Amino acid sequence: MTRRFALTWPLSEIHGWGLVGVHTALYLEAQGMRPLLLDTPVMDSLRPENRAALQALEDEHRRYMEAAAACGASTIFIPDADVLHGLGNGFAAGEPSSRFRGQRNIGVIAFEDTNFSAEVLARARAFDRIVVHSTYNRDLLLEQGFDTVGLAFQGVDPTEMRPLPPSGRFGDRFVVFSGGKLEYRKGQDIVLMAFRAFQQRHPEALLVTAWQSPWPQTAFTIAESQLTRTPPNIGPDGRLQVVEWAAHYGLPAGSVVDLGLVGRANIAAVMADCHAAVFPNRCEGATNLVAMEAMACGVPVVLSANTGHLDLIGSAGEPRCWPLTKQTQLFHKGDRKGWKESSVNELVAHLEAIHADREEAKRRADRALAFIQGERTWTHFARSFVEACGA
Repeated sequence: MTRRFALTWPLSEIHGWGLVGVHTALYLEAQGMRPLLLDTPVMDSLRPENRAALQALEDEHRRYMEAAAACGASTIFIPDADVLHGLGNGFAAGEPSSRFRGQRNIGVIAFEDTNFSAEVLARARAFDRIVVHSTYNRDLLLEQGFDTVGLAFQGVDPTEMRPLPPSGRFGDRFVVFSGGKLEYRKGQDIVLMAFRAFQQRHPEALLVTAWQSPWPQTAFTIAESQLTRTPPNIGPDGRLQVVEWAAHYGLPAGSVVDLGLVGRANIAAVMADCHAAVFPNRCEGATNLVAMEAMACGVPVVLSANTGHLDLIGSAGEPRCWPLTKQTQLFHKGDRKGWKESSVNELVAHLEAIHADREEAKRRADRALAFIQGERTWTHFARSFVEACGA
């Protein structure tokens, strides 16, 4: 008999972890396998239909936590549940994981730090099973001798992320989109240098950025780059000064737009006005939700051919993106195995190709859209995730 699942991270539609939780919970609820929430869901962030479908989970969570409070700081064993523990780099777990244990304890992780010290391995091996979201992560764990590793690819909601008619908000400009929290790992420094060269040849080009995040201090890691030694400042409003940072590196006034924190309800509309989306990321522990959202919206996409992106790129015979294959291996004390640096010049060349041949751009974008709709929806994810957890 399948046991119940309990989740140790909060449901939300703000970031990737929250979305994993939301769509897993929706699937389990639909299957009559109601999950138990061990962290407080951010219900206000959910779309009304998802909030209504999951309201009973919040009510039960509140009652359960009130009962658990009577146990004080003692570890609580949940005999009829498998506890899914959300893990960060180094297989570090959050507070609910230290308090609740289940019949089985399953670690769920998308990691970029590949430092497998004895301490890290001990934490990882404390779980009965580990589930990851990329072939890259799975293979790294297999190399370390783990034999109970599940794989479930994250997805998108095609009712939310879909091609829309362009609004014309940017006029007749050639619009390049770049998204993801600004940090060294995401490679916005590469985007900036490539777009600067491209814009010099095409003055009508516009870089539209969604680089803000609730963690602006992560942007300081961009100083590690050989391209941008000076990171952006954080303004008095707590937001990164993206436009000023781009100007510091030679981007002319009016060539860069900072979208700020983009709500999920607005992503598809923004994508509808973009001609290309670029992701020269140095590493992705999963498969890059923002890139998949761009593909689901029918935008031609450029992807670095490394780590989690390799699960999106597809075959050379029927390309669904423009892969950045000129990759330089990055080494950093063994904690960045698989990280690679993309070529600025190759990214410029791909932008030129998309600009010059809109028909080929549409063909590749259409293949990517079909791939996402056919294989990478949240429904596909949830089903495979529950199977990977050993249901």
